Amino acid sequence: MTPYVLGIDCGNTGIKVALFDLQGREIGALGDKVATHFPAPGFAQCDMAALWTQCATLIRRLLEEWAVQSGQVVAVGCSGHGNGLYLLDHEAMPLLAIKSLDCRASDLVQTIKNQPDYELIQELNRQGVWPAQSATLLCWLRQYHPETYQSIGSVLFCKDYLNFCLTGEISTEYGDLSASGLYDFSAGEASAALLTALAIPEMQQAIPDIRECQDVMGRVSREAAALTGLNEGTPVVSGCFDIVACAIGSGVWQSQAASVIAGSWSINQVVTDTLPGRDVFMACHFPGQRYLAVESSATSASNLEWFICEFFKQEKLQAKTHNVDLFQQLNAMVADTVISDDLPLFHPYLYGGCDNQPVQGNFSGLAGWHKKSDLLYAVYEGIVFGHLEHVGQLRLAGQHIDTAVLSGGAAKSRVWSQLFADVLDVAIQTSDCTEAGARGAAMAAATGAGCFPALQQAVAAMAKLNTPLTPRPQQQAILHQRYQRYLAVSNALKGLMS
Repeated sequence: MTPYVLGIDCGNTGIKVALFDLQGREIGALGDKVATHFPAPGFAQCDMAALWTQCATLIRRLLEEWAVQSGQVVAVGCSGHGNGLYLLDHEAMPLLAIKSLDCRASDLVQTIKNQPDYELIQELNRQGVWPAQSATLLCWLRQYHPETYQSIGSVLFCKDYLNFCLTGEISTEYGDLSASGLYDFSAGEASAALLTALAIPEMQQAIPDIRECQDVMGRVSREAAALTGLNEGTPVVSGCFDIVACAIGSGVWQSQAASVIAGSWSINQVVTDTLPGRDVFMACHFPGQRYLAVESSATSASNLEWFICEFFKQEKLQAKTHNVDLFQQLNAMVADTVISDDLPLFHPYLYGGCDNQPVQGNFSGLAGWHKKSDLLYAVYEGIVFGHLEHVGQLRLAGQHIDTAVLSGGAAKSRVWSQLFADVLDVAIQTSDCTEAGARGAAMAAATGAGCFPALQQAVAAMAKLNTPLTPRPQQQAILHQRYQRYLAVSNALKGLMS
C-alpha cells in the first residue's frame, strides 16, 4: 500500500485537510469555513467543540472520498493560526477559544505599554504586546474575567487543541509559543521573569511542555479513531505554527529566503540565522535552530472575505446554485479592471492596522461612477499595499528581499499573484499544491514517522514551485503613485485615532 501523510491546516476562517504522498503530491484535499462568533464588539471567538467536529468529519470524508485505507496514513501533522487563545480548564475540558482577529484588548495594550517594566517585556519576548496576542489576552482575562482566568488549566494554541482532540495529550511547540508574547528568548521558555513582568506569573504552570514541530507528541486515541476513520495509534506530531507550515510547505528553507502569506493575516517573513532585532514586529523559532523575522497584522484576505460576504451575496448564491467557482469570477473582474489613479483606494484595516493599532478600514476616493468591480479591485490592491507596508519595514530592518514565495488564498489567483509581484517589486513564486500549510504539517509528520532522517530532507523531497512571476514595469509607475496616496490616507487615519 502506498503510504500517505495527513496534513491539517486550521486558520481563523477555514480548516483544510489534505493527504500527501512522500513526493509531496497532493492526493486529495477538503476544506470548510470555520465560524467566527462576535459576542461583543471587538470579540472574535470560536466554538471549540464545533471546530473538532468539523475537523474529524473532514478527515473521515477525505479518507472515504479518495478511497484511502486508514492503514495507509502513517502519521498526522497539524498547523494552526498563531496567537489568540485555546484554553482548557483544570479538568482538560474546553474553556474558551479566542481567535487572532480579536481586538478586545486594544485599550489594555496602551496600559501595559505605560508600565515601568515594558522595556523588559519587549527585550524578553521580542515583540512587546498587541491586541490579539496570547500574552495580552491572558492579561485581559485576568483583569476583566477573573473567573475564567482562574479556571485556566492549559494554555494552548489552535493546532495544539486539535492535537489534544486527536490524542488526549497536552503539549505545544516552539513556533507557536515563541510568537505568542509568552516566550522568553533569552531563557528558551515561558520564564518566570517574563510572566511576572506581564503580571500573569501563575500561567507558567498552564503552559505545556515545548516540543519541536516534527516530534511525535502522541497517537490517535480510540475515541478520535472512531470519529475520524484513522487507525488508533497513528503517530501525531507536534505540528507547526501556520506561518512556519506555509513557509516550509512551499519550499522556503534556506536562510534569507522570504515567504509572503496572504491568509486571514498578512504574513511577511524572512528566514534568519540570528535572532532578529526589536525593529521588526516579531521573532519566531524556525526549524534548524533558526528564526523568522516577521512583519504581520490582520490586514490580508480576511478583508476580502468580509467584502464578498457583504457585497457579493447574490453572486455567491448563484455560484453555489450553478456549481461554479466564485473566486474565478472575481479574479476575472479584477483582471478586466484598468488600473488608473481614478480608482478608489481601500485600507485593509477591518481588524486593526498594519502596526496592529486600532485604526479602522475604509474606502477613499469614491465617486458616483464607480462600480462594484472597481471596489473589488481596490480590495485586492489594498491588501497587497498592506503587505508592502510590512515588507518595507523588513527592508528597513536590513532584510534583503528580491524574490518571495507566496502562499495562502492569493497564491491561487494568478492575477493577484502578479499584483504582488508588481507592488512588492520582487519575483513571486507559488507552490504547486493548493494547500501549502497542510503540506508543511505533513512534512513534519513524515519526518516524525521516520520517512525522512530530518525535516530538511522532507522539504527537499516534497516541496515544488511554479515558474516565477516577475514585476511589470509598465504597471509599477501607477501602482507606486497609488501607494503614495494610500500611505497619505493611512497616516491621516492614524492621526484621527491618536
